[in-house]
Amino acid sequence: MKRSYWIALGIVTLISVVVELALPADSAHAHWWDGIPAFYAGFGLAGCILLVLVAKALGKWFLQRREDYYDAP
Repeated sequence: MKRSYWIALGIVTLISVVVELALPADSAHAHWWDGIPAFYAGFGLAGCILLVLVAKALGKWFLQRREDYYDAP
């Protein structure tokens, strides 16, 4: 990759780290769901399952053809 890409990536990373360390950590939860144990793990699992089901449905509707697709006039 280009050298300018790596320089820009390094600058963005450095800025992100400085901002993360400079801002004080908030001990209170930002949202009500942050207090639920393993919420993000379950949310990620549900998202993955939904993504797989939607992809299978789209594949069935748009990609699959009949067995005699090429034989049809």
